Amino acid sequence: MIVLGNDEFAEGVAKKMNADFAKLETKKFPDGEYYLRILEPGKLKGQKVIFVSRGRTPGLSQDRLLTKSLLVLFRLAEVGAKKIGLFLPYMPYSRQDKEFLPGEVVSVNIFRKILEDKCDLIVSVTNHDKREEGWIDKKFYNIDGTRAAIEFLKTKKFSSPVVAAPDMTSKGSVERIAEAIGGEVLALKKERDRKTGGIKTSGEMPGLTGKEIIFFDDIASSGGTLMCAIEKAKKANADKIICVVVHALDVHNEIAGKNSVDMIKEACDEYYASDTIENPVQGFSIVGQVAEFFKENF
Repeated sequence: MIVLGNDEFAEGVAKKMNADFAKLETKKFPDGEYYLRILEPGKLKGQKVIFVSRGRTPGLSQDRLLTKSLLVLFRLAEVGAKKIGLFLPYMPYSRQDKEFLPGEVVSVNIFRKILEDKCDLIVSVTNHDKREEGWIDKKFYNIDGTRAAIEFLKTKKFSSPVVAAPDMTSKGSVERIAEAIGGEVLALKKERDRKTGGIKTSGEMPGLTGKEIIFFDDIASSGGTLMCAIEKAKKANADKIICVVVHALDVHNEIAGKNSVDMIKEACDEYYASDTIENPVQGFSIVGQVAEFFKENF
């Protein structure tokens, strides 16, 4: 088995799997066009190959991540790989998973079908529309990043933790974390204006004096959801505010006039994310879970 990639993260996956590593050379032309080259294409012929396609933030382009993935999958078929797997830690367009307003394109379903047509197996982490660990369909498997977050949080010491979901969709994960570290559970409700994108958070926030509150969510992008939750925790006099997400995107928040990672870091006491995307607040890794799955299923 061979793991193909262009960064230390991909090499780490190969090492964890005891697999060979093949290097992908990447460049960008002045007009933004990708240059991609598999350095040793001959050694991939007749082999099982897993391509690791990971982005970095700030500057993450979901379109470019998809383009790179598709181009390499085509090339792997051309060089004669026997079986092709794609590890796409962060699934682009995963938040466009429903038709909220008439006529909207459900983008993630379309891109999944396109990718699945070009390989034998796709593995992603904590898809926005499919939080639970398991098969999304016969070719697409979702790893639940909550497990890695739990292992990370168990290494830290808390005196009186409260684990909170800034959005009700994360309530199940929050309950698992709270059970693992011996904390209370709290869930807020988020409402988003489908036309303006504005966020309103509701739900009771009890007094938090003497307690550490840990907000856990799948994705932080512009940071609006977390910031609403953080403000509520501050008003409730929390001793410490910790934010943990699986996917951290660092994008410009127009309201705050700064990048979202900096904004969240300044607002809370600690901010951590997994390594699904290369990011400035990486605190825990999903490599072990993913390597374990590929070794058993590919």
